[in-house]
Amino acid sequence: MAVSKTKDDKRITDLQVRNLKGKLSEPADKDQKRGFGTLQFERRASGIVEAYYRQRVEGADVALKIGVYKANPRAAGLTVSQIRDKANEYAAIAAKHGSVKAYIEEQEAAAAVERARLQRLAEIEASHGTFSELFLDYIDSRRAKATPGVVKELERLYQTNMLGPHPCIMAMKARDIRPDHILDILNTIWERGAKVQAERMRSFLSAAFNHGLRAENAVGRANAKSYNLESNPAAVVAVEKVSVPATRALTDIELRQFWESIEHTEGVGPVMALLFKFVIATGGQRIFNICQTTWEDYDLDAATVRLVHRKGRGGQAMSRPHLVPLSSRAIAILERVREINGCHPWPWTTTGKQHIVVSSPRHAIADWLQSEHAVIDGKQIPSFSPRDLRRTCAQLMQKHGVSDQLSDLLQAHGQTGVANLHYRNNPEAALPEKQRAIELFERALAKVLGERQSGNVVKLSRRGR
Repeated sequence: MAVSKTKDDKRITDLQVRNLKGKLSEPADKDQKRGFGTLQFERRASGIVEAYYRQRVEGADVALKIGVYKANPRAAGLTVSQIRDKANEYAAIAAKHGSVKAYIEEQEAAAAVERARLQRLAEIEASHGTFSELFLDYIDSRRAKATPGVVKELERLYQTNMLGPHPCIMAMKARDIRPDHILDILNTIWERGAKVQAERMRSFLSAAFNHGLRAENAVGRANAKSYNLESNPAAVVAVEKVSVPATRALTDIELRQFWESIEHTEGVGPVMALLFKFVIATGGQRIFNICQTTWEDYDLDAATVRLVHRKGRGGQAMSRPHLVPLSSRAIAILERVREINGCHPWPWTTTGKQHIVVSSPRHAIADWLQSEHAVIDGKQIPSFSPRDLRRTCAQLMQKHGVSDQLSDLLQAHGQTGVANLHYRNNPEAALPEKQRAIELFERALAKVLGERQSGNVVKLSRRGR
């Protein structure tokens, strides 16, 4: 239905625009007041009708294109009503601010400044690392200082205790982490019975946040992430101390049973079985230190093996050599291993591609404990771990009169501190005392194994290495 117009109504109708031949205009103001610009329709040579807002500013005619007239329902563009609404907006701006074009340009410039500000804020926000990025940054910071095993353990704890069960917490900005988030992570570990691990995890989390607090002010730091931390949320979280000193040591009968049957246990390969015997024959050295040795670490002429200990806070940066004298029993074991793995860099390998990993000895002992060999007089031998062999050897020396000082020296216990670091730092100087310790231990071991006493300790070569 057509809208009727009064005699004074200057508004252009849809019919007029549709039949327009040239130009047609009306006051842009909604009340048709003059002085606030005009709305003009103009048909181009192509047949398209375009709409403009025109304003006289300081003697010059300024035109702002509003859009193209929508000739039919299927065509693109704006209706007369929509075009007029836009012209009314411009007229209202003219009434309040004068030049519409200048006002729009000012608004666009202000909007551009605001967009730039918001983009900068977004960039700053993006540069603030998440909790996940903070912990991974902490792991990277440990690579040059800690052993590969420690780094691998941190990566495992990150996956199993943090990212897997708590993805939402890990995605939060590190600065937004509160003690209750730390509690969520630790309580999950505690509730599954891993109480010692919960205590260790709290230490790692606290160390990660301490790293974040220092990292932003570190010269030459490779990571561009900042964390904007103000405090360490893990530092205020307390975990009950639950660690209990391990006491398991094999009895003489159990040790003999293990020694005599480990090579005949299904699922335990010959190299793994000989590894256990070598650890025992060397007085209970740390099993993973033995696993990491290469053939170059062994000097069979001097009857020694060079181990590298990286235990303690210093980690890799504070590694120290530990020369261990070898008895003829230990050398005989090595000769058997050489027949199997002499073509590989490591004596203690089951693949030839890398040395035995830390978890493999645990699985091998588990296989032995499940075998028929782990039964004495009808009773199952209580469970033990590879590290319990070290305690077994220490207690064997204690029972047979080897002094604690000699035992500790042989097993590299307590070989830290200022005096050892700066003065007693020649591993060869301690060899005579270690040799005496291994001789006394060998006699004790031979007795436990029911062997005839013999001088089966290889004397150290007098030649220099």
